[in-house]
Amino acid sequence: MPKPQLRAEQGWIFDNFLMLSENEDVLHPGITGTRIERGFKPEDLKAVYSKVTGRRSFPKAWRKRAEVLEAMAVASEGRGRDVTARGLYHRAALCFGRAQHLIPVHEHPDKVAAYEGLYRCYDKVIDSSGGGIEKAAVGFTGGMNAHALFYGAPGEGPKPTIVVLPGMDAIKEDVINPFANLYADRGMNVCAMDGPGQGECNYNAAWQSEHNYQEAVSAVIDWLAARGDVDAERIGVMGMSMGSRWGVLAAAHDARIKAVCGQMANVGSFDMIFEQAQPNFKRIFMYMTNYSDEAEFDEFVSRLTQVRDAAREVKCPHLLVAGDMDELCPPEDM
Repeated sequence: MPKPQLRAEQGWIFDNFLMLSENEDVLHPGITGTRIERGFKPEDLKAVYSKVTGRRSFPKAWRKRAEVLEAMAVASEGRGRDVTARGLYHRAALCFGRAQHLIPVHEHPDKVAAYEGLYRCYDKVIDSSGGGIEKAAVGFTGGMNAHALFYGAPGEGPKPTIVVLPGMDAIKEDVINPFANLYADRGMNVCAMDGPGQGECNYNAAWQSEHNYQEAVSAVIDWLAARGDVDAERIGVMGMSMGSRWGVLAAAHDARIKAVCGQMANVGSFDMIFEQAQPNFKRIFMYMTNYSDEAEFDEFVSRLTQVRDAAREVKCPHLLVAGDMDELCPPEDM
């Protein structure tokens, strides 16, 4: 009897889905609108999607677009057009961030180069923000660091602050648009973080374990609560996609969190996302947890805390937002 193909190796499923669409909506419905809200431009998305023929072609297409945008930013900066340069550096950073995404191999040269481009360009955005954006490394369990971007709301005094947890395949630079900060517009600071298994943590080999994500969130809250511009009694958590799961775990772990919200909720069983959905989800989460053996990873997943159990320990208001036709997390799982 033939040996069943490992789930994480069935990349042809992902590629066939891509052939059905001119963008990523067939894989992540509505993602185009989300990308534009975060600062991607339609012309950048078109430049990438027009070149993509499958999963393996995404990193190269995103990198080439990022390099074009960075060159334009450098030229604009050289001419003293700082506002234009800042916008171009931001767009380049977003594209570099996507370029590393589908390379779930630690220290792969193309992934390293994409991360370096991301940080090089986003540092330019920070430098030109007039102090409006701060970057910090925050120590937590096991001598590892979480990595945070803090966007301060205008005005004096302590303010309510939201900690944003990106999804399992997202990065902190991707989730807040500094040119359209919906939190700051409402008088709230916002802190986007890479926890273990995400972004800058992956870059530095800080992998996710059974419990360390919520420990990293608590460490970031420690750092925030010590700031004079943060109201330590009004700290909330906003989790996106897999971040909605980590948000529940964090709120169950840390009573200082006064509200938790999950967008694109993913709080149901792991069977749906890892065994039934397109296999890229499992491939990336194996990378985030530093597993290469699928059977060992499956055993690891079996030990993870179920959200329904953790939710019983959450004492603060909790809002989940999801679509009624969401296949990853249908209403009955909420």
